[in-house]
Amino acid sequence: MNTKLEHIISTLPKDDFAVILSLIPTKLMNGSIKHVQYLQKILEKSPSSTATKNIPVEDRLIMSDLCRMIEKYIVINHALSSTEFMEKSLLSHYRSSEDDKLFSEHFQRASKQCSKDLKNASYFQFVSDIQYERWQFDQLKNRFSNAEAEDIITHSEVAFISKKLMEIVSLAHQSALISKKINTDFIDFLEPYIIRKKYLDIPCVSLYYYAIKMIYEPDEQMWFERFGKDLEENTAFFPAEELKTLYFQAINYCIRKHNLGDKAFSQQLLDYYITALNRKYLLTNGYLSKNTYRNINTIAIRMGRYEDAARISTDNVQYLRKEEKDGAFNFNMANIFYAKQQYQDALDALRYVDSDDHLSNLFAKTLMLKIYFETKQDRLLDSHLDAMQVYLTRKKIIGYHKTNYSNIVRYTRKLMRLNPYDKNAKNKLAKNIRDEKLLPDRDWLLKQVAE
Repeated sequence: MNTKLEHIISTLPKDDFAVILSLIPTKLMNGSIKHVQYLQKILEKSPSSTATKNIPVEDRLIMSDLCRMIEKYIVINHALSSTEFMEKSLLSHYRSSEDDKLFSEHFQRASKQCSKDLKNASYFQFVSDIQYERWQFDQLKNRFSNAEAEDIITHSEVAFISKKLMEIVSLAHQSALISKKINTDFIDFLEPYIIRKKYLDIPCVSLYYYAIKMIYEPDEQMWFERFGKDLEENTAFFPAEELKTLYFQAINYCIRKHNLGDKAFSQQLLDYYITALNRKYLLTNGYLSKNTYRNINTIAIRMGRYEDAARISTDNVQYLRKEEKDGAFNFNMANIFYAKQQYQDALDALRYVDSDDHLSNLFAKTLMLKIYFETKQDRLLDSHLDAMQVYLTRKKIIGYHKTNYSNIVRYTRKLMRLNPYDKNAKNKLAKNIRDEKLLPDRDWLLKQVAE
């Protein structure tokens, strides 16, 4: 794609263009038959290979017009997909026209829309907006009633607070991943007000408030417990996309606790994963991340639930991208076989793990390393370590990953040379392994030193 117009076209389903072509000559788009014909030509041919600088001036103007028209269609289409936007827009129109009958009828319809199950920030904002429209209409008609004013303010506040807390949760989580803290002055300022107004009784406030507490006060387990209780009791009040975010908060908290060695969270982590899987909360655009797929399998294995691990891997491989299915499934099965000490089955499965993803390849190579070491296949292990180091040297792998896996190669070689009867040497190697900052499978290495 060489032009902006072609780029925009590529973002839309082909079926949309029948509608776009029909709209171009209308007053809405203010286009001409020339614009229709030009767009038809672009749609009928393969992506242009003509350099942008070679396009005639007249064509450039037409293309600029078409960009504007198609973007206008995108905005309109997006607006029409929002029931709330349509209801508020119509209500605003009937208010401006001062038509009592039409306004009253539509207000009743919009109010029914409010009575639906959802009770998230968007719901409270919608309620506030239509109530405000009603208040404004009453003022036009000289009906000076302020009965709804407090409700308008309360609903608006809840919507605002919920949205801000939601944003903070997202930003705080990302910041935590890179070991940086964001400014929490807003939370410190808002917290007494939330408590005084009893907004923690409202799930769309309480859940995000507890999520923030989980991030910044991870040692206070009560925040996680309150979050989990509210989430379980109020699932029906949130749309699927928002529930996905909320479940990931619980999952991420359990992962952090699990990684710190708190095995009590392993069961909760797996339970949250399974619930989120069953309800399709872990899918993005219909696909399951191969990393999530692998993580769930790993947790189930660590708990000794091999049958559950195999079942989860088998049932959910359908949600992986086509090009990832074979590699990810076979790696999961190899992990299960390895845990059950079925080493040959594990090696057989690993032969089908061929991925363009360097990290996935390193996971597979590390598992092979473990098998060769534990089955005392020293010659194969030695060759494998050489090949693994060459792979790390030649491939474009992110710095810390390269350090991680270079370290496991290095420490495995030290293990191979270790005198099992030299207590001092074993203690020294164990200390070095514990002190190493970047080292995957640290526990496995320490276990081998101890044996």
